Parts: sequence; C-alpha cells; structure tokens
Amino acid sequence: MSRSSHPAPEKELAGSADLFGQHHVGHARPLRLSEDVRSTALYAGPGDCYRYTLERVWDDSKPMMMWLMMNPSVATEIGDDRTVAKCQRYARAWGYGGIFVGNSFAYRCTDQKRLLEVDDPVGPDNDTHLLAMAKKADLVVLAYGAPQAKALRPRGTEVARMLGHHGIKVTALRLSKSGRPEHPLYLPSVLTPQPLDPETLS
Repeated sequence: MSRSSHPAPEKELAGSADLFGQHHVGHARPLRLSEDVRSTALYAGPGDCYRYTLERVWDDSKPMMMWLMMNPSVATEIGDDRTVAKCQRYARAWGYGGIFVGNSFAYRCTDQKRLLEVDDPVGPDNDTHLLAMAKKADLVVLAYGAPQAKALRPRGTEVARMLGHHGIKVTALRLSKSGRPEHPLYLPSVLTPQPLDPETLS
C-alpha cells in the first residue's frame, strides 16, 4: 500500500494521466484543492488501482465526518473531483473540520461499467479501512447511489449494515424512490443528514 499526502497545489493541475501513474482512471480533469486543505490518500493494488481512503482537513479544532460513496473517480491527495468538492462544501456548512471519503468499491474509475470487468472491484482490504474511518468520524453519510448494474447494487447496503453491526450510526441526505441513499453531486445544498436504520435499506 502507498500513502500520499499534499498540503495544497501550487500550480494548475495537469491532466489525469499525470496524476494516476500506471492506473488509468478515466478522462475527467481533476480540480484544484482549496488552499486551506491538507490531504492524504491510501492506495493499493497493481498501479495503485484501489483508493482505500481519502482525507481532507481544513480545521483541526473541529470534528471529522465521513462520506461513503460508490467508487473513487479522479480525486487524489493533490486534486479534487466535483463530487468530493461538493462533499467538502456540505461538511464546511455543517461545521466540520474535514472529511474522510470511503467507497463501497475501492477500484478507481470514472465509468462504473469497469467495476464489472475486474476480478475484485471492492478491494481486499476495503472493509477494514471503511470501518476504521467510520470509527474516527462524528458523522457518517451514506451516498453511494444506485449503480446502473444490478450486480453492483447490494454492495452499498452490505457496507451500511456492516457499519451498523459495529455500532456506527449512519445517515443520508435523501433516499431515492428505490430506497437507496442518493449521490450528493446534484442534490440541493440545503439538505442535512437524516438518520437511517441500515437494516431497512434496499
């Protein structure tokens, strides 16, 4: 495994090929981090194909919160994607000093269809790191959405229930009509986390 850290970028970010080494995540262009953010990430697997943890901190005096989403996109320790940037805006508005980002599938890709093409899209150590982050967070928000492929859909609920079995309370901004925690990117900024019983999730 490799852990990387970065305080804040000093110049415009290059394209994704310059940031991801051997593993090609996709063609989306990363965004610059906010200047007040410190960031770390933990990678593993061939070419660092798995991202197990992502951490953004801007105020050490305030508690941390955690987002649980579906799979990593182009966000790294030196660059944001639109989703992680949105998650930080929510967390700042709610009074937190930083975020942990975990994913039900740790495999890094911008096209979720690729999760069906690899032998282990979850990652062999993913649950260990998800649980560790959740235990350090004052708030855990489920936001993994509804994967397009039915074969991928049970995994988010499995993780939510795993956290619940360890005594960790979970929340969501909003549930979809199918009863799944919605992805945050296009949700209204005024939403706040609502408590959930993971055993009731579909």
